[in-house]
Amino acid sequence: MRTLTIDALPLMGEGGISNYNRPLFEELISQVSSEWDVKLIFRLGFLGSRKELYRKYRKRLNINNVSVRKSSLPDRLLIKQWEKKFYIKGSKAERNNYAFIATTDLVPTCKNAKVGWIVYDVTPLILPQFFEIDPNDYFKSMKNRLERTDYLIAISKRTKKDIVEKFNYPEDKIAVIYPGVKKFGNTISPVPYNHTRPYICYLGSLAGNKNVDGMLRVFARCVHEYKIDYDMVLTGKDFFGKTFWSQLLDDLKIRERVHISGWVTEDERDAILASASMLWHFSWYEGFGLPILEAAARGIPVLHSNRGAVSEILRNPEQQIEPSNEEEAAAKAAFVLESEEIRQKWKMAGYKRAKDFSWSKSARKLAKWIGKQANI
Repeated sequence: MRTLTIDALPLMGEGGISNYNRPLFEELISQVSSEWDVKLIFRLGFLGSRKELYRKYRKRLNINNVSVRKSSLPDRLLIKQWEKKFYIKGSKAERNNYAFIATTDLVPTCKNAKVGWIVYDVTPLILPQFFEIDPNDYFKSMKNRLERTDYLIAISKRTKKDIVEKFNYPEDKIAVIYPGVKKFGNTISPVPYNHTRPYICYLGSLAGNKNVDGMLRVFARCVHEYKIDYDMVLTGKDFFGKTFWSQLLDDLKIRERVHISGWVTEDERDAILASASMLWHFSWYEGFGLPILEAAARGIPVLHSNRGAVSEILRNPEQQIEPSNEEEAAAKAAFVLESEEIRQKWKMAGYKRAKDFSWSKSARKLAKWIGKQANI
C-alpha cells in the first residue's frame, strides 16, 4: 500500500497558507484515498487554541478515509526531534513506498522515506527590509531545510525560479502546483458596509511588503487630483497598528474614504468582494497572489503590481502598475475607474482566465508528482 503522510497543521486554519493547503489536500485525499494510505499529522501541542481548531475541523470535514495522528509535543521540541530523525514505521517494502509532505517550515530529516516540502515564497530574501529576521540567517535556515528534502512543490513559476537561482536547487526536482478556485461568479449579498459610494477593496495583510501605504497614497491621488468618487475597504491582519493608519489617513486627507475591517472570515471576505467595483493589489512581491485570482473568478476587475508572481495569474500587462511610480499608477487607476468599458473588459478576461485554475487539476498534478518522486 502506498503511504503519504502530511503535516496537517495548516488544514485547520483560516487565511494565509491554509487557503492553499486545505482545498488542495482535501481534493487530493478524495482522489487517492482508495489507492493510497493517507495519514494526517495534527500538531496540537499544549495549545488550547489548536485543539479547538482541530475539534472544529473534524466536525466540518469527513476524513474517515484517512489515518489521523495527533502530536502533543510543543513545536519547539518537535522541531528538534524531527530535524534529528523522523522515522517511518513499517517493513522495508512499506517504507520504499512512503512519502512525507512538509507544509510549513518544519521539515523533518527522514532517511527511510521521500520528503517533499511546499515552498510558498522567499520574500525575506527579496525584501529583507520588511522583516526582522536577518537575511543571512534566513538563507542558512532555508538551505538547511532544502537539504533535508528530496523534492519541492512551488506555488508559482516565480517561486520556483527564485529557489533555483538563490539556492542552486535542482530545477527538475521542483513542480509548480498553482492554487485553484472554489467559487465562480458573484451571487453573494448583502452588502457588508453601509456606504454611499462604490468601493475598491484590498484583501490581504496590512504589512510593509504588501505596500498598502503606497496603495493608499495612490488612492489619495485619485481622490484629490482626479476627483474619483470611491471609497476603499482594507481587510487583513494589521502589522502596523491603528495609530500608524490613523496618522497616514489624516495626512492623506482620506480618513472618511477608507474603511479598515481587520481580520475577516471567509464568508465576510466573500461579501466584501461581492460588492466591490475593483480589487487593488500593489504588493512589492508575491509568491502567487491568491486574492487576485479569487477576484477574477468572481468577475471583479483587478489592478495589480508587476512584481513577483502576480503577472502569471491574469497575464494582462494592461492590468499592471509599477508600484514605485505612484503618480503613473494613480493616473492609470483613475482612468480605469472612470471607464466602465475597460472594467467590463477586464472582468470578462479575468473570469475566463480564472477558469484555468482548478483545485481538482492541481491535486491530480500533485498526486502524479509525489508518485513519481517517491516511487509510490
